[in-house]
Amino acid sequence: MSIKFNNLEDPSIVYGALKLFPAFVHNHIFYRNVYSMGLENIPEDGAVIFAPNHQNALMDALIIMSIKSWQPVFMARADIFAGQFVRRLLFFMKILPIFRMRDGKESLKENDAVFNKAVEVLRKRRYLVIYPEASHKGIRKLRPLKKGITRIAFMAEEASNYTLDVKIVPVGINYQDYYEFRTDVLINFGKPISVKEYRAQYEENPQKAHHDLVQRVTGELSSLIIDIRDTENYDNFETARTIYAPIIVRKEGKIVNNFQNQLLAGRKVVKIMDDMKQNAPETFETLNSYLRQYREGLKAANLRDWIIRRKFKAAGVMLRTLILIALSPLALFGFINNFIPYFSPFLLTNRVKDRNFHSSLRFALYLFLFPIWYTVLIILTFKYLDTWWQRVSYMLAVPFTGIFSHHFYDYMKRVGAMWRLLFHKGKHAYLKLSVLRQKIVGMFVGE
Repeated sequence: MSIKFNNLEDPSIVYGALKLFPAFVHNHIFYRNVYSMGLENIPEDGAVIFAPNHQNALMDALIIMSIKSWQPVFMARADIFAGQFVRRLLFFMKILPIFRMRDGKESLKENDAVFNKAVEVLRKRRYLVIYPEASHKGIRKLRPLKKGITRIAFMAEEASNYTLDVKIVPVGINYQDYYEFRTDVLINFGKPISVKEYRAQYEENPQKAHHDLVQRVTGELSSLIIDIRDTENYDNFETARTIYAPIIVRKEGKIVNNFQNQLLAGRKVVKIMDDMKQNAPETFETLNSYLRQYREGLKAANLRDWIIRRKFKAAGVMLRTLILIALSPLALFGFINNFIPYFSPFLLTNRVKDRNFHSSLRFALYLFLFPIWYTVLIILTFKYLDTWWQRVSYMLAVPFTGIFSHHFYDYMKRVGAMWRLLFHKGKHAYLKLSVLRQKIVGMFVGE
């Protein structure tokens, strides 16, 4: 790869204008809610390296790009820089390649130029984003961090004789769901870490300085996310979080259906489980067994935890069903007018083995497909609708009813689950799940 970075770190009016549309779609359409915490921790004078966790492919970059009106430089794996057009596009998007051993031993030499460019970005007091996990994986767990981030940080400080005062800001990105449309996401900026604090240690023992700084970033980053370190019991931890996080939120007098509250409560659940495993291993094993049985029972009965938790009466479920019937024409209108651009990306994503790329691909395709589709619809309104108010009303209704139809479908699934619950009530499987859930909650309450 012949690398010509030019001045990709410099602010670009064109880039700034072009990013407005994807940022709007990301913040207000693709995701239902985008929460941010710790924005006050971002230094304003640049020379900052952001160190986010990496769980959801390009969506991790999009939330950083979209959360503020800024133009940070990103570093990404080199294998996505395939072809001259893609390379130029990624450079325009302010993305630098990082070469790994899997890209070929000879390619590793290219990292010298890349790292030097990264140092230049910092010396110009721009923002640099490096994913220290070096790869993505859709699990709520912080994987071991690589030393590339500290190497660049120390290189920049050495080049400026430690006058640059490079800061590393840990960034926790938390998704309600990695794959679903119209869910919630939260980005949490931690306290900046001054690389200059490690100068004496670096000059005496560079390896130890790298190690200690990586460990500090690891600890700070872990505190910003749900970090389930028990890989063997990961699914049980997730089940425990689903059950008990809402209970914690209620006890604290907060809104349950708020992702930020659920996230903070989820961290507490993980800590309770970790402490129990360390201090009361027998109790932990009993709880682990209950959680496994409960999770497997839910799967076998095609039910979800919320449906076991809540109590429903046939009259209430019937009322919800009637509401669905009444609103179905509106949902059908939204579905008919949006299903082609909405479902077309699935033809591609279903062929992609790495599921964590699915939401990124869908987002990118939606950016092109929906504007094209709506342009076609506008043209058709001039042919088939007579008045301006009909055309305007129709085009305003199409996107809003499209989003409505998506939520309608989700609600329809929930009502369907309520009907399944009514049919399961009194049966052995349902009673067993209810008892198991009560035991699980009781063990947490007893903590």
